[in-house]
This record gives sequence, C-alpha cells and structure tokens, in this order.
Amino acid sequence: MFTRPDNWNELSPLERRKLRLDHWQNQPVEFMSPEAEANYKERIDRIRKIYDMEPHDRPIADGFMGANEYVVRRKGMVGKDIVYNHEKLRGPLLDFHNEFQPDTAVSPLPYPGKVMDMLNYQTYIWGGQKLPDELTIQAVEGEYMRADEYRDFAADPTDFWLKKYLPRVMPTLAPMAMLTELPRVSENVDIIDLIVPFGTPPFQAMLKTLMEAGNELMKMLGAVGQTAGMIAASGFPSMGFNIVKTPFDYLGDTLRGTKGILTDMFRHPDDLLAACEAYVPVLINAVVGASDRSGAPAAMYVLHKGADTFMSQKQFEKFYWPTWKQVMLGLYEEGITSYLFIEGSYNKRLENLAEMPEKSLVCHFDQTEMGPVKEILSDKQIIAGNVPASLMATGTTDDVRAYCANLMDMFGDTPGYIMAHGCYFENSTDDKMRAFIDSVKK
Repeated sequence: MFTRPDNWNELSPLERRKLRLDHWQNQPVEFMSPEAEANYKERIDRIRKIYDMEPHDRPIADGFMGANEYVVRRKGMVGKDIVYNHEKLRGPLLDFHNEFQPDTAVSPLPYPGKVMDMLNYQTYIWGGQKLPDELTIQAVEGEYMRADEYRDFAADPTDFWLKKYLPRVMPTLAPMAMLTELPRVSENVDIIDLIVPFGTPPFQAMLKTLMEAGNELMKMLGAVGQTAGMIAASGFPSMGFNIVKTPFDYLGDTLRGTKGILTDMFRHPDDLLAACEAYVPVLINAVVGASDRSGAPAAMYVLHKGADTFMSQKQFEKFYWPTWKQVMLGLYEEGITSYLFIEGSYNKRLENLAEMPEKSLVCHFDQTEMGPVKEILSDKQIIAGNVPASLMATGTTDDVRAYCANLMDMFGDTPGYIMAHGCYFENSTDDKMRAFIDSVKK
C-alpha cells in the first residue's frame, strides 16, 4: 500500500513519481542469503537509475514481455499449466532464475483459469477449456455493446459496465442486470430497490458462486505470491505494473470489437468520441486507486488499435490520441509512469509521444524503427525493445546476438534504455536466451 505524505498536494509530478519509485524500491524482502540480498540491491539500483535516466554501469535485459512463457515451457510446462496449475510452475521458474541470473524477474501472467470457468468468461478461450492443452489463451472478439448503446455508456460508464457489459461477457453475472441505478439511492425508501435483487434466488446463487470464485482466486494468488516472493528472495526484483488500455482500445477490443469500432469511426464518430471522453476520468481514478493499493509505480498499456497499420495518422489524432494523452497526463500528475507496450509499429506516432512530459513514459517497442526512436524520444523518455519474437523463435543464436549488439551500439550510452523483446514468444532455445541476457553485459 502506497500512502501519500501530508504535503502531497504541494509536490510536483516528478516529486510524486520519486516517492512512488522509492516505495517500490524499498519494499521489504526476506532474502535467502547475503549473496541474494547483494544481487537484488545491485539489480534494483540499476533498474531505478534507468527509470530516473541517471548514469549507470549498463542497460538491463528484461525478458518479462517476451520470454515469460518460455521460462516454464522449457521445462515441459504447457498452456493448461500456465492457466490452471500455478504451483506446478514454481520449480521451473526458480530453476530459470538460478540458471540464467537475469536482471529482472520473469514469469507468466497469472491467468485465473478456475475463476474464468466459474464466471463462464466469453471473451477468451484457453488451454484445458476450449483450446488444446499445449496452448495458453486466445482473445475472442464480439460486439458486447451495440452501436445504439454508445450514449448509455457515455452517460454512466460504470453503470453500463456493471449491468450490461459484465453480464454479457460473464453469464454467471447475469443477475447484475437487476441492480438499480446506484446514484439514485439517497432516501430510505430507495433501500427497497437497492436490496430487492439480493433477495432473489438468481442473485443469491450468483453471490454464492462469486464467493466460491473468490476463494479459488485467493488460493491462486497465494501460490503466485509465494513463488514471486521466492524469486525476489533469490535476488531478482520485478517492476510492478497495473494493466490498463486506452479509451479507444477498451471500446474496440471487446465492447464493439474490431469490425464494430472500424465502422463506428465513419457511422458514429460523435458517439465514439463522447464514449472515449467518458472513459478518461474513470480510467484515471481506477489506475490511481489500483496503484495506491498495490504500490506499483507504473501502469502498463497494452496498445492494440493505434498502430500504424490500423488507422491513419489523421484518424489516430482524432479518435485515439487525445483521450489516451489525457489519461497519461492524469497519471503523470499522480506520479505514475505510463509503460507503453507498443504492439506493431509506431513509426508515424513518435512525434505524438514526444509531446508527453519528461520521464512520464517507458516506450516499449515491438516493430518500430529504432533509429528515429533514438533521435526523437531517447532524451526525454525511457526506451525498451525491440528484439523480434520471430528471431527468438526461428532465428539462430548468432542472429539474436547480432541484433542485440546493434541495439547496444545504438542505445548502449542512452541513460534510459532497456533491452527487451518486441512481444511474446513461446518457443526458443536456452542459447538464444543467454545471448539476449548477456548482450547488455560489458
């Protein structure tokens, strides 16, 4: 839990950012040995200097956004294990860190398979459910908000999410549609409408399932937390993130789907823009609250529909960038760094990113040309990327070594650079992982 000091309102955004990073860096860890403690402090000090864009001995190689499944698959784990068998992953994860001595902790995302089953979650399928066991997870788009519901959403995003969207994507939560409009509960008689759903069998059955799902989730979090604690105790720090998306991506990924959001830019542009605007305060408040609770100093954006090949620059600057920028500026004011996982390429968007204040972003690139990135952004923002996933999967060890060496020639003297993969891969070799990890070491 991050607690604001009494003089919080008197601090600048960068002063607030420093306090959040201090809190993250100084979290207590019970180390397994003096050597592990020394290694942890050396590694976290290096990460902190990179985030502060201060002089340091070398960049780091961070495999989290690329190798996070490979690190367990190399020991025979499959997608079903990643979704359901979290305790089973502990041994392979500890083995990887002990063998490879990476700069940062690397582990799979904690997919709550049993909970997703209990909620009858519709926007994904996964290994051990509808996908073969060897696969992990796959998004399934749908139009879970109709085009004629934009105004309902913009009027009250939380009410729409609670009573329409969630019941549609998680049928177990269908009784949520029975809830009254919460802002109207102000007089004693309004208690009747508030509580009536809780007295009905469908709502009570849903609550029972939610309690059971909560118990399952706590078991999973206990297993994942214990593993993360053991990795930290062995000397490997991790940067905490809360996951967020841009207003446009929230609308386009699952509410309207790709086809829906594409046509809406032409058929319902004003409604789409109003919905994006309505998202801004909701996202800022949600991420700030989550960051305070978790102590995470950064918010990670998984960026989907703003890539060069998805929309024109004119469309980007009309539909995507303005409300996304508002969210990032709102988080910057609260001292939260925006970590941008830029899928695809942003060759045409670099000047937009350059509008953001100093040290407000970590720009993690997938397929963007890194020469212009160095020229336009590296003096103001932290840069990460962009070792191709295809190279890690199908290239040779020499190919990986040469690509990383080129990035080091370009960014080795940049105060805020992180060697990272462009995106996720499942298959590689230990030799290529070692070439990646060793590429930053002098």
